[in-house]
Amino acid sequence: MKHRNWFWGSFFLAAAIFVIACQVGAFVQIGFWSIAATVLLAAVCISSIVELHFFGIFISLALLYEIYQQPLDLFPISFWLLILAAVLASMGFGMIFRGPRYRCGIGGWRHRWDSSGNSEENIDGDDIFVKSSFSESCKYLHADGLKRARLSSSFGKLSVYFDQVQLSPEGAVADLDVSFGEMLLFVSKNWRVIDHVHTGLGAVNNDVRNSLPGADAPVLTLTGNVSFGNLQIHYI
Repeated sequence: MKHRNWFWGSFFLAAAIFVIACQVGAFVQIGFWSIAATVLLAAVCISSIVELHFFGIFISLALLYEIYQQPLDLFPISFWLLILAAVLASMGFGMIFRGPRYRCGIGGWRHRWDSSGNSEENIDGDDIFVKSSFSESCKYLHADGLKRARLSSSFGKLSVYFDQVQLSPEGAVADLDVSFGEMLLFVSKNWRVIDHVHTGLGAVNNDVRNSLPGADAPVLTLTGNVSFGNLQIHYI
């Protein structure tokens, strides 16, 4: 089993134990369920620290706090506030400590970018579709006259390169859906990028270019939503 599958498998096992144990009141005192959940959450947290996966780090810490809040007489915080704080903290740390910008498949980073998960894709032609969830993946798009791209990333990280794409004369629209994850777009510095993305407890980071393209430059319009996630736009 690949490392990424082990990571998410451990995460959902811990969540399942937490949900069941809450229903039977097993977290009132430190017992079997608490110990089992602690072991799994600790494994998730350690794996996330190694991979610098901030979502896994803070969610596992939030669940651990919820488990031991009553037995250890910790300061009372509601479960949903803990989860919200964990999501916001993971977004903040992800924006501050951005990973290195290596391209797909270079040396030892190939396995990192090709980690398995759930994905669907059509990366060629004038209507492109990429959907990735619970994984880290990197996609190179190919088009001679791109009109539309539908890109979705949830509970993971998706990097999309447009350097082998030519836009249609009328321009192109990229419809984005980012939820509880991160999406990185690498687009031509000679394009005009129009940002119409809606953010709900999310963030859009648009790199500053040294010079702006002309009025007749190809136009890429970004639409869609970023919720509990982060969108980064880089110019190459």
